[in-house]
Amino acid sequence: MSHRISIEKGRELTKKELEFRQMQKKGISLPVSRRQKKYELMRKKQDGFLWRLKDRIKQTGGEMPEHLKEAK
Repeated sequence: MSHRISIEKGRELTKKELEFRQMQKKGISLPVSRRQKKYELMRKKQDGFLWRLKDRIKQTGGEMPEHLKEAK
């Protein structure tokens, strides 16, 4: 059986979808979903307070970001 929604609810959902697309185009981060929040809580418990640093190191391949390098 299909999930039917009202016309108003459909308009509201499409409006929200368009807002999210505009946010992505502008480079604004989207709101975090419940699933993402649960994942972050689990990571915090497992890795302690360094979990964000660990993720950043993995993303950059172990290199120091430009804005954190000392000027010589």
